[in-house]
Amino acid sequence: MQPAKRLRVPSSFTTELAEREAGSGRKNAGKLTSDLARPQPFIERRRRRPVAESWEDALDCLQLHMRGYEAANEQLKETGDRYREIFEDAPIGMFQMNPQGQPLRLNREMARIFGYESFDELLAEFSAEGGSPVLIDPAQWAEWASSAEASGVRCGIEVKIARPDGEVKWVRLNLRAVREAGRLTHIDGTGEDITDRKRIEIRNQRLAFYDRVTGLPNRTLFNERLNELVTAAKRCKTGLAVLLIRIDRFKIINDSLGPVFGDRLLKEIAERIKASAGAKSVVARVEGAEFAVILPKVEGALEAYAIGSNIAARLGEEFTFLGHCLSILSHAGISIFPEQGDNGETLTKRAEVALRAAREEGSNAPRLFSVEMNAKMVERLELENGLRLALTRAELFLVYQPQVDSRTGALTGLEALLRWQHPQMGLIPPTKFIEIAENTGLIVPIGEWVLRTACAQARQWQDLGLAAVPVAVNVSALQFRQQGFGELVRKTLRETGLDPKYLELELTESLLLSNADVLFSIVQELKDMGVMLAIDDFGTGYSSLSYLRQFKVNRLKISRSFVQDVPTNSDDAAITTAIINMAKALNLAVLAEGVENEEQLAFLCDQQCYTIQGFYFSKPIRGEQLVDHLRSGFVRPVSLAHD
Repeated sequence: MQPAKRLRVPSSFTTELAEREAGSGRKNAGKLTSDLARPQPFIERRRRRPVAESWEDALDCLQLHMRGYEAANEQLKETGDRYREIFEDAPIGMFQMNPQGQPLRLNREMARIFGYESFDELLAEFSAEGGSPVLIDPAQWAEWASSAEASGVRCGIEVKIARPDGEVKWVRLNLRAVREAGRLTHIDGTGEDITDRKRIEIRNQRLAFYDRVTGLPNRTLFNERLNELVTAAKRCKTGLAVLLIRIDRFKIINDSLGPVFGDRLLKEIAERIKASAGAKSVVARVEGAEFAVILPKVEGALEAYAIGSNIAARLGEEFTFLGHCLSILSHAGISIFPEQGDNGETLTKRAEVALRAAREEGSNAPRLFSVEMNAKMVERLELENGLRLALTRAELFLVYQPQVDSRTGALTGLEALLRWQHPQMGLIPPTKFIEIAENTGLIVPIGEWVLRTACAQARQWQDLGLAAVPVAVNVSALQFRQQGFGELVRKTLRETGLDPKYLELELTESLLLSNADVLFSIVQELKDMGVMLAIDDFGTGYSSLSYLRQFKVNRLKISRSFVQDVPTNSDDAAITTAIINMAKALNLAVLAEGVENEEQLAFLCDQQCYTIQGFYFSKPIRGEQLVDHLRSGFVRPVSLAHD
C-alpha cells in the first residue's frame, strides 16, 4: 500500500492566522485584566502553541486515519474475495433463494447438483426460454420456507429432483431464514447430493419389505398396508376384504423342474393375480407358495367372492414357458371387514381358517370364512396342541387287527394301528389326528414310537411262546423320506431283537411315485435287511406295472373302498378282480382289507384271494386280547366266535 501524501499548507495562510491571533490578544487584554481582578471559581489554562504547529499535527492525524481507512478497505476487499472463493469452491452446495423459491445465488457445486456447470449457465438457459428459474416444486418450497421462517431454520429436508439431462438426484437441504427490518428477505441454505446413499437405502428397503423373486410386498409390508387400509375403512365406513391364496404342490414343481422354472412360475402367478385383483388392490407374496390380496372398498362378500373366483379361474389356465406346459391348483380363503374382524391380524387369521378349509375340501373355488368353520379350526388347534404332548403323557397306544387265511382261519399276521386316548375328548379316531400329525411333522416321532412299540410287542409274544406272525406297520411319506430311515429300522430291529422277516412295512402308492430313483435305494436297503414291503390301499393311487417290478414289493393290499361294494357294484368287482389277477401274474401276495360279511368273502374266495383283514374276523383289539388267538394260532369269524 502506497503511503498517503503529506498535505502542504501555504505560508501566507499561516501568517494570516498568526496576525489574527495577535490582534485578538491586544483587543481583549484590558478585559482579561479586569476579569483577573475579580475572584474566579475556575480558570481554564491552555497551552499556547503556534497555529502552524497545530495544523501540522491535524494533518498528520488525518493522514493516519486515511491510511487506516485504506487498509480497512483493502482488508474488506480481501475478505470478500476469500468469501467468494469459499462460496464458489465449497465441496457442498450453497445457495440463496427468495421466499418464492427462485435462486438468487448458487455456488458451483449447487449448480452441478441441479445439472448446470455454473449459476450463470442456469440463468442463461432460463433467460433464453423467457422464464424465471424454478428448481424446486413451488408448493414444497412454500411449505419449507414457511417452516424456516417460523423457527429460523429447517434442516434435513430430503427431496428428489429431475435434472435437465433426465437424471434423478436426491438432495438433502438445510435452510436458514434471513430477515431485514423484521421482514423475510431471502433463504440461505446448503445442499448435499445424497443420491448414492438414497439408492442404498431404497435397495435395503426393497430387501426388507419386498419379495426378491416377484417384486411384490412381503408379509411385513403387507401387514403395514393392511393396518393402514383398515384404519381408512373405519374412518370412511367402507368395506374391505382379505384374500389368501395358496398354490398346491408348488414344492414338487420346483424340485422337479428346477428353481429357475419355479421362480418364473411365481412371477407369472403374481402377474395374473395382480391383473385379476384390480389396480386398487394390494398383492403380496407372504410365503413360498402363498399370496395375499387386500381388496379395499369392496361392496361386501359377494364382490369379494367374485374377485376371488376370477383369480382362481385365471390361475387355472395353463402356464407355458421354458419348454414346459402345466396347470396348477390353487386354494383361497376370504375374510370380510368389519363382519369378520375389525383389525388386520384378525382378518388375516380368519382368511387363513377359510384357506385351510378350502385346502381340506380340495376345491379350486375360494371359501368365505364362517363361524362354523372357525369352531372346526379351534378344535383342530386343540387337537394339534394335545398331540404334541400325547407321546410324553403316554396317551397313544396300539391296537392290532388280525390277518387271516379265510380257508383255514389260521392267523397269518397282524396290523398295528395307532389310537389316541385324549384325557378330555376321549378316544379320538385316526381320521381326525393322523392328517394333523403329517401336516405338523409330528408323524415322524410318532411313527418312530409306533415302529419300536410294535416290534417290541411282537418279540415279547414270541418270548412267551405264542405264534410268531409278522406285524405290519404303516409308514408315512414324510417318515419314509427322512434321512437315515433305513438305519432307524435296522437299529429298532437290533434293539428289540425281532427277526426282520416278522416286520412288514406298508407304503402308499403315491410315496413310491415321488423321487422314485432316490426311494429305490431305501427300498433296496430294507429288502436287503429281510424286511417285507406291502403297498397299502392299492388301486387308489397311480401305480404302474413298471414301478411294481422295480420295487419288488411282497404284497398288495386291496383298498376297502373297492371291497365294500364288490357284491353289488360291477366296477368295484372288476377292479378288485384285476388287482388280484395282476398280483398273481407278478407273483405277489394279495390281501383284501375291510371284509365285513359273507357276500364279500365269497366273492374274494371265488377270485382266489384268501388272505382277509376286516370286521368279519375281528376288529382291531389291544395286545392282551390277542393272547388267545396267538396261543391257538387261529381266528374264528365273529359270527361263530361265541358258539
